[in-house]
This record gives sequence, C-alpha cells and structure tokens, in this order.
Amino acid sequence: MADPLSIAAGVIGIATAATQISSLLIDFTRTSKEAPQTAHAVLMEVNDTRSTLSHLQPYLLGNEHPDSSRSQLLPVDQVVTIMSGCVLTFSELELLLDGLKTEGMGILDRAQWARKEKAIDNLVQRLQNHKASLSLILHVLNG
Repeated sequence: MADPLSIAAGVIGIATAATQISSLLIDFTRTSKEAPQTAHAVLMEVNDTRSTLSHLQPYLLGNEHPDSSRSQLLPVDQVVTIMSGCVLTFSELELLLDGLKTEGMGILDRAQWARKEKAIDNLVQRLQNHKASLSLILHVLNG
C-alpha cells in the first residue's frame, strides 16, 4: 500500500511513544490525588489513538490486504504524511511531559502543569485530528 519502511518506522515510533507516555500518565493519575484533569485527557487520547493504530497496523504493515479498489483511494504520500504528523505530535507531547513533575506535586509543580496546559491541550487536539485521519483510513480499507 505504501512505502513499507516509512510506514513501519511510523508505526513503531507511535507505538513506542504512546507506551512511554501512557505509562508515565497511568502512574501519575493513579498515585496523585492532585493529577490535573489535563493528565487524564491526555491519557485517554493517547490510548484511543494507540487503539486506532493497532486496528490499522495489519494493513499498514502489509499483513492484511484490502480490496485493491479501496487501497487505490489512499494516496501513499497522504498516508505517510499522516503517520509522520502523528509521530511528530507524540514526540512533542513526550518532550513536554518529560519536563513536568509527576510525583509529589507541590504548589509550584501544579503551577507548572497549569502554565503548560494550553500547549498540552493543543497537542491533544492534534492527536484527536490524527486519530480521526487514522480512523478514516481504516474505514476506507475496511469498506
């Protein structure tokens, strides 16, 4: 369907980043009573995007083959662009969250989360957009 190396790298990159972000946020939201609602929202979007990708993965990696008339509806460069954007968004989110304290939050730590909330919300919105694009690709391939 698409350049196998680009797609495989995208799938692996997204899965790795999603797992790391998810682990961090699961621990944080379970152990901290002060976990901001933003942390819960990010966790939900990361897991939803990862789930959508896992349904799409067999097609992207060539393990399942859709009807050729369906796969022709998806330009290769568009699929690669969507995957690349998704990898970039996960990387930015991971970098942003790495800089935030997730254990023993005090007032200053909560303020730091609040200060970065707008940037986190923007990344969550981008994740939602990528998830929608991945869902549309899946819909086209499944018929």
